[in-house]
Amino acid sequence: MAIRLSPTELLAVLQPWADVAEPIHRRLAQLAEAEPGQEVLWVGCGSGRSVLWWAERFGTHVEGVDPDQQAIEAAEKTARSVGLQKFATYQTADPRDLPHEDQVFDVVIANPLALCACNGAEVMKEAGRVARPMSTVMALVPTWLSTPDPEDARQLEELGLEPHLLVEWKSFFRGGDVVELSVEEAAQDGGWISYGWLGLVVRGWRAARWKGVRAVLSPEFRTLRSLAEKRVFGLSIIKGTRWPHT
Repeated sequence: MAIRLSPTELLAVLQPWADVAEPIHRRLAQLAEAEPGQEVLWVGCGSGRSVLWWAERFGTHVEGVDPDQQAIEAAEKTARSVGLQKFATYQTADPRDLPHEDQVFDVVIANPLALCACNGAEVMKEAGRVARPMSTVMALVPTWLSTPDPEDARQLEELGLEPHLLVEWKSFFRGGDVVELSVEEAAQDGGWISYGWLGLVVRGWRAARWKGVRAVLSPEFRTLRSLAEKRVFGLSIIKGTRWPHT
């Protein structure tokens, strides 16, 4: 049995800020045409660094939601410490049942890497529901780049990951009335997880101390690293437009 990290801890390993998360966020901002005055929702915000990054750079109001109450409490504390509590707000919420009215956000971004136990179709349907007509809906998704071996899929499930083929992710977007879809790789060379073991051990330690180290040295994590190297598993950015109801 794999040593399970919480979704927030796993995210800290899979998306360490300096070498993976920040470049991805810059690309997401380009795709969203981020600008002051937008209302942005980040679904699966974990400890809230994504929300703070957007709020600080674009002077826009960003709300983060996550089912992990401890992560949300830590995010709120950090926002207060850096004086961004007026721009960055957080809620503990089930991403499959968001506490928002219909069609209220200019940009909605979902990060299923931080929502390991949640059904991707339900998450994207809710993301589409709260997005304004003709607004941008995006997600950073764990993706099977080719059909996986059942044992490989089982081991990733042990880690708390539930990848899907791109055709499946696209169908989830369309289920939320999000169309005009485009796809690109978030980390093109697999280096986000497949480079040296020392880097992974450091990531594990920063995320969850000895528990994190044991997790990244587990057979399941070795499988994850191997699949990334072989280009069987990857991270993809999917962007679409929330279509008005007819």
